[in-house]
Amino acid sequence: MNAKTLLLGASLLFIAPTLAAAQSNDDCSGATSITGFNTFNFDNSSATASGVNDCNGLPVRKDLWYEWTAPATGSVRFETCGTNTGFETRIAVYTSSSSCGSLNLLICGAANCGANGLSRVAFPAVQGQSYLMRVGSRQVGAGNNGAGQFVLSPDPCDPAQDDVLEDNDDCASARPMTDGTTNDLWCSKSDPDWYSFCVDAGGTMSIDVLFATTPGDIDIFAFDACGGGSLGIGGSASDNENLLIDNSAGLSPLNVLLRVELWQGDPDFDCNDYSMVIGGSGCSGGGGGVGTPYCTANVNSTGSIANTTGSGSDVAADNNLTLSTSSLPANSFAFYLASTTQGFAPNPGGSQGNLCLSGSIGRYVGPGQIQQANAVGAISLALDLTQIPQPTGFVTAIAGDTWNFQAWYRDAVGGSATSNFTDGLSVTFQ
Repeated sequence: MNAKTLLLGASLLFIAPTLAAAQSNDDCSGATSITGFNTFNFDNSSATASGVNDCNGLPVRKDLWYEWTAPATGSVRFETCGTNTGFETRIAVYTSSSSCGSLNLLICGAANCGANGLSRVAFPAVQGQSYLMRVGSRQVGAGNNGAGQFVLSPDPCDPAQDDVLEDNDDCASARPMTDGTTNDLWCSKSDPDWYSFCVDAGGTMSIDVLFATTPGDIDIFAFDACGGGSLGIGGSASDNENLLIDNSAGLSPLNVLLRVELWQGDPDFDCNDYSMVIGGSGCSGGGGGVGTPYCTANVNSTGSIANTTGSGSDVAADNNLTLSTSSLPANSFAFYLASTTQGFAPNPGGSQGNLCLSGSIGRYVGPGQIQQANAVGAISLALDLTQIPQPTGFVTAIAGDTWNFQAWYRDAVGGSATSNFTDGLSVTFQ
């Protein structure tokens, strides 16, 4: 269980301080001061409406007001969900610098986290800044008020807490993966994860996504291409999603794209941590399913050789080829090169690597093409095969063409800046 899971669990175990029941905080001007991330008791039995409409112009009925100062900067969750509150709630958050006569609403919510009518919102907080919190009933009537609780906690679904394999939020930026177990992954309803694999001809691959220690319901979906056909869906209600990709009767390698997401219909949770276990991936033809590797690279400062692979399709008309590179130094600056001619030039310009291209060599240095390796030393780029850069302009790949690709990247040896190259990848288009 990682830090985000512990944070979520801790927020539900706070000792709930009892707030004054005298209803002195019935109005904004009498807001009760509260501190810290905690669970707070309230009782709105004697409260009255403030006459301030929120949430699509509807009022928070029998509302109580609290003033809270953020102990840290980050996304904060304010909710009655998961508490012993026995009636449908409506909640709202304002910046405390606003006068009560001219409130600045940040966010509000009503009956949005399950069938019991409780409420949840999240908002960006700044350390040391005060906020007005408002809680009350969604409906009128004697049975729609009484004792309840609300929780203030660090938001476990803060996008800033994403995992180290980002950015892989869409199919075009799917992260190439191989056999093994990867822990501490994270996804949410608004931030899915994409991965790519290759299954050799005659082979099968198993995919397990495990989330037994965390509460949100994750589902997985496999496709044969971006926007392509389905290879399977893992949508169980258990804590383990499993898919078996069967290419045992296939005559060629099969490219697999996997989407991992938090089930959109989950009534209680918007994000989750998970582990992924892969077995049976990899293709003997190399290149992650597309292309053939050539020209051995030299070891870099990580002690490894950086490899470039291809995924997607080698059919030129599909325009669906993604280059991916692994084992780079973390955060290193990199870009891809392209040529129709292979070559071999050791240590060009004092580089620690080998240039595996010759002839006319183009560089992918346009907008969005220059890369920075993530924390695990990986980059990827979805190519536009109608816009392959060359010194004289852009060229379109057509059936029968062979293009060769390689990545150049910054490195350091003994504290001195240098550069290196990956191996080459040759793709003959159909």
